[in-house]
Amino acid sequence: MLELFRRNRVVLVSATLLLAALLMLSIGSREQRSDPFAGVVLEIVRPLQVSVVAAVDAVERTWSSYFSLVGTREENERLRRRVLDLEEQLVQRAEAERADRRLQEMLDFRATLPEPAVPAQIIGRDPLPWSGTITINKGGSDGIARNAAVVSQHGVVGQIIAISAHSARVLLITDHNSGVDAIVQRSRARGVVKGALDGRCIMKYVQRSDDVVVGDRVVTSGLDGIFPKGIAVGEVTDVDLDQRGLLKTADIAPSAPLGRIEEVLVVVQRNDSDTAQAGAGERKKEDAEEAK
Repeated sequence: MLELFRRNRVVLVSATLLLAALLMLSIGSREQRSDPFAGVVLEIVRPLQVSVVAAVDAVERTWSSYFSLVGTREENERLRRRVLDLEEQLVQRAEAERADRRLQEMLDFRATLPEPAVPAQIIGRDPLPWSGTITINKGGSDGIARNAAVVSQHGVVGQIIAISAHSARVLLITDHNSGVDAIVQRSRARGVVKGALDGRCIMKYVQRSDDVVVGDRVVTSGLDGIFPKGIAVGEVTDVDLDQRGLLKTADIAPSAPLGRIEEVLVVVQRNDSDTAQAGAGERKKEDAEEAK
């Protein structure tokens, strides 16, 4: 604004003097209405007066437009921040809804397990491609023990191989060191599901005469003392018949999406006293039924 006045100071000063002259003429015209030069002076200064008024109006419009643009820019920035906040809230709400859905499915699945289970979150994954382990946020202080089964609502995940007070490491079923005693749900053919190095599993030690075909579902047998019976392990994708031996193998696609799951259940084995109490309760129930 100061720069504008500095560039046009001659015009503004001239305009000020002319306005002063006009004011004096106006005052004089009131006292001497018959002055013959008044009309001539007014006619001479009229173009300059119009130019001055136009310049003043232009300055006012420019100044108003400047403030209007500044206000519009600030309003746009405020609206942009508001839109970003609303988008972030939508993302957080959608994530919370998905988490609630997963947790509800897991709680429903936990109710079907014959043993109590502790829910846990996955807090770490082994970056090495040939080592299939994950870390969860529950440990010995939560009642978790070594070799405990780890499952999800989708199926078998793995088993505990190391624990601390507040965390534990899980060996996934896709690791080559793992092993799950399993059966084919349709034909009851039995074998041991072990991990392979390419992210899949192989069902080994299947009798050559057993009925196993592509598409069969494989579940835990419950005979290994680790995994409860009837939990999904995977689906048969291929059957390899060894012509020279008595056994055959089957490729298994795991039921649980091991690379995407975020929450798991750790099956807590009941101790001997709990088992004895449960057995006594069952015997009392049977005696009551016999008495009826």
